[in-house]
Amino acid sequence: MEHLIRPELLSRRVRVHLVGVGGNGAQMAACLARLDIAMRALGHPAGLHVTAFDGDDVSPANVGRQLYSPSDVGQNKALLTVNRLNLFYGLDWLARPWRYEQRERNEPGPDILVSCVDSRAARRLLHRTLDQPGCGALYWLDLGNTEATAQAVLGEPGGRQRAQDALRLPCVTDLFPELLDEQVGEDNAPSCSVRTSLASQGLFVNDTVVRFAAQLLYELFSRGRLAQHGVVINLISKRTGPIDVNPEVWSRYGFGGAVAVPAKGKRSRTNASRAQATA
Repeated sequence: MEHLIRPELLSRRVRVHLVGVGGNGAQMAACLARLDIAMRALGHPAGLHVTAFDGDDVSPANVGRQLYSPSDVGQNKALLTVNRLNLFYGLDWLARPWRYEQRERNEPGPDILVSCVDSRAARRLLHRTLDQPGCGALYWLDLGNTEATAQAVLGEPGGRQRAQDALRLPCVTDLFPELLDEQVGEDNAPSCSVRTSLASQGLFVNDTVVRFAAQLLYELFSRGRLAQHGVVINLISKRTGPIDVNPEVWSRYGFGGAVAVPAKGKRSRTNASRAQATA
C-alpha cells in the first residue's frame, strides 16, 4: 500500500513552516535547502519556500551538539540559520524570531509544517492548530527524540478536507496519543552546559532522526509516493522500525480512524487494497 503525493504540490512553490530551529530544526533547515535544489533539478517548477520560527537564542550549551559555534551565542536561532542558508544557497527564505503561536494573523499558511519542538505542550498546540476544520496544511512532519530514541512521522492533519474515499496518513499525535495527555509532565529543562545537555540527549540522535525525516520528503517529491510514512529509532539497540502506510500497522499503535467510507458506486484500487489488508 502506498500514499500518493497531493498533486497540487507538484505545480507550484511549496510553502513550508519549520517550527523550532534547535537540535533537530537547524539540521532540518539545511536538509530542506538541499531538498529545494534537488526538487528543481528533478523538474519541480519552483521548489520550497521555508519560513522558520524560533524565539530562542543560541546558548553555550547548544555549541557542539547543535549546529552552532561559540560566536553564535546570543543570536536568535531562526534568524541566524535562515540568513546563513540564504547567503550560501541564494535563497529568499524567511525567519521569525518568535514562537509559532505568536505568528502574525496574515502569515500565509503552510502546505507542509515541519515541527522540531522539544515539549508535549508545543505538540499539543500544533495539534490543535492543524486539527481546525479550515486548516490549509496538507502534511505535518514531526521529529522528536529522547536521549537515544527518536521518531519521525509524516501525517495529514485531521482538519484538512480530502476526497471521500481517501486514506488519511495519521499524524504523530494519532499514533502516539500520549503526547496529548496534559497529565504527563515535561522533561525539557534547559541545560547550562554541553556536558549536561549530552546527558539528556545523545550527540548524534538529532543527526539520525533528521536524515530519516528528510528522506521521507525526498521520496515524496522525487518518487511521488511513499510506502512508509515514518520511522522509530533506537540508537542503543541500533534498530530502526518503519511505519508502513497500512491501517493494520496503524491499529497496532491504537489508531483506528484512517479508513474512510468510499464514495457511492466507487471502489478505488487503494480501497480494494485497504479491504484486503484489514480483512
